[in-house]
Amino acid sequence: MKMRALVVTIWVFINLVFFGMCGYMYLLWSQYWVYLDKGADSTPSTFDQQIYFYNRGYMPNSQNKSKIHEVKSRTKHSTKENTNVTLVKNSRPRFPNLQTKDFELDSRKYSCWSNQTKVDCDRKTFQFKDEILKELRRVFTDESNILRMGQENPYNVRFTGDRGNYMDKSSNELLCELKKVSIHTLRRIDIRNHPLSSYIPKRGLFENKRFNSCAIVASAGGLKGSQLGPFIDSHDLVLRFNHAPTIGFHDDVGNKTTIRLLNSQVVTKPQFKFLTSKLYQNITIVAWDPSNYTASLDDWLQKPDFNLFPNYMEFRKRNLKSRLFLMNPKSLWNVWDYIQSNSPSRLRRNPPSSGFLGLGILLPYCNFVDIFEYVPSTRVTKRCHYYDPEENVACTFGVWHPLAAEKLLTYQMNIADDKTVFQQGFVRIPGFQNLEC
Repeated sequence: MKMRALVVTIWVFINLVFFGMCGYMYLLWSQYWVYLDKGADSTPSTFDQQIYFYNRGYMPNSQNKSKIHEVKSRTKHSTKENTNVTLVKNSRPRFPNLQTKDFELDSRKYSCWSNQTKVDCDRKTFQFKDEILKELRRVFTDESNILRMGQENPYNVRFTGDRGNYMDKSSNELLCELKKVSIHTLRRIDIRNHPLSSYIPKRGLFENKRFNSCAIVASAGGLKGSQLGPFIDSHDLVLRFNHAPTIGFHDDVGNKTTIRLLNSQVVTKPQFKFLTSKLYQNITIVAWDPSNYTASLDDWLQKPDFNLFPNYMEFRKRNLKSRLFLMNPKSLWNVWDYIQSNSPSRLRRNPPSSGFLGLGILLPYCNFVDIFEYVPSTRVTKRCHYYDPEENVACTFGVWHPLAAEKLLTYQMNIADDKTVFQQGFVRIPGFQNLEC
């Protein structure tokens, strides 16, 4: 009996030591990544990094050494001879990725050619649709992984609603829900007692105006070589984003610009030349900056995520008749709530992308909205933008914004046929005035 008790005691001791060591190693591993996160987030503003991160997949740093370290802290799932998708993933402890096949980019094997039959074209379109939607769903599910998401919540998002599934709803149902979402620009009356008030327009965006056809031109690399320029210009209104150029890219993206939706970093950072560039002259501009999820308008005015107010006022002084608007920051989170309420998995707790915000802005004023290369077509590429040779698939599938969820939701709202979406490169969303709710 004594021998048996001794054996049991030794066995228990060995197990305690083993599991204790495992727990200690896991603690060290976890704290290592917390340390890296703190180092990466040492910049003064989370939103200040958005465009840089969106374009490149790593945070801006003043020293090349830091930049290289940040790149090395990610794992690239690649690649068979440069044609397969290279998804940038944080190398944190997580469940394994169960994907068995890489998604192909920069491959025209799904494109329809003039010498092919309708049957062949339909088959290619169906195959590509299946692959791209599967990849968007995979990325969305992967990004919603609670181990991956961790405690990252820079805007203190506290969603208390129900999570539904966009796939269970029709285009009309989703749009009727979106119609109820409050998406507005600020009016002078909204901030009557603030120094900014006298610079804010008295009216909201496009009050008492209606357009038949509206185009939203994503800055996606898939637009390069598309020859969509003349068709884009045929729309009554054309919305573009940030500093995306048209000069030198007319054939693919057109010339016309009615409105630009600008990130607060573009308004503020000197390299974007907001106060002097002709890119922002003689058009309507809507600028946006995210607040804390629960912040009041006064809270945001006192502490914006990125201080765009000085340049906003200066622009208005220099251009007295300019149509320069600020989006109500509450609208951003109203849109985020809408996306989450129609998504079965958790969203990244960051603001929606400019693409989905642009859609929400235009739908009340347009009979229909065509969105170009937002839902990827067969021209999908590693290139971030049509005007920039830099490559990173995070620009297509999303890392910072809940981009994959947005694109799946947008496709569900779409009324165009699949050949239009995946071969020509645009989805068509009916405007609110045509809905039966």
